[in-house]
Amino acid sequence: MTPILLHLATTLTYASLSLIIWQQLRSSSAGSSKWPKIKPWINFLTLLPIGLHIALTYHYSLGFDGLQLGLGNFTSLIVATSCLIYASHSLWVGENSLPALSLPFGAVASLLPLLDGASIQIPHSELPIFKIHLMLSVVAYGLLSVSLIHTLMMSYLEKSLHQHKFSPLIENLPPLLKLEALLFTIVLLGFLTLSAALVSGIFISLEIQSTILPINHKTIFSIASWLLFASLLIGRHLLGWRGKVARKILVIGFLLLIVAYFGSRFVSEIILHNPQY
Repeated sequence: MTPILLHLATTLTYASLSLIIWQQLRSSSAGSSKWPKIKPWINFLTLLPIGLHIALTYHYSLGFDGLQLGLGNFTSLIVATSCLIYASHSLWVGENSLPALSLPFGAVASLLPLLDGASIQIPHSELPIFKIHLMLSVVAYGLLSVSLIHTLMMSYLEKSLHQHKFSPLIENLPPLLKLEALLFTIVLLGFLTLSAALVSGIFISLEIQSTILPINHKTIFSIASWLLFASLLIGRHLLGWRGKVARKILVIGFLLLIVAYFGSRFVSEIILHNPQY
């Protein structure tokens, strides 16, 4: 089977499972049961397109001497990681409505590697520490992407409750306080992983440039994002930050992180055709 057909199969599987889950949410909303009765095998099946999605990105990125990771492929890998986090959480705690949020994103993102141009190897990606750094970065972006989706969902839920507008998804979501507790757990995990990624980045910089951290916009925005997430967690613990204030800080921190990586990748890869990581 050609890669294009595999991508299409992944997208169709994502879309089909998403439609099944949404349909069951609608049926549950119309019935007497408060919580969706999604069959366990459907939750397990969500791992099928996610696994294929990750395998495809791995196929595109694994070079002979290093990594060949285009902007589309890296974005696709982050979304696949986000879907895996949501699916794993759903299987672990039984919150069956959550995969409905991530599967549509996976359906679109699985096609993104097809948009990349010719594969260009990332400089110094043959170093073991670089591969560790990449893995940590992908997980950190995945976790923090989930936290962003979670934040937007909570804002939508809060607005819907105030306006007394209830969709099938809204009616089957856990209470706001439970969602908020989950949000900060995800943010904490993302922050810890991001911290490890930054530390590994220091080792890479020492290995390649003999300096702790290069002074560029990627470093500045990454540290600014890290400081915002740190302040959010400290404010939550010491001052009880929650609600709109906490969500605004989270969104700003995530946007800084996006600018730090995707901004530099867009300029180096799309404009200058000189990929740097």
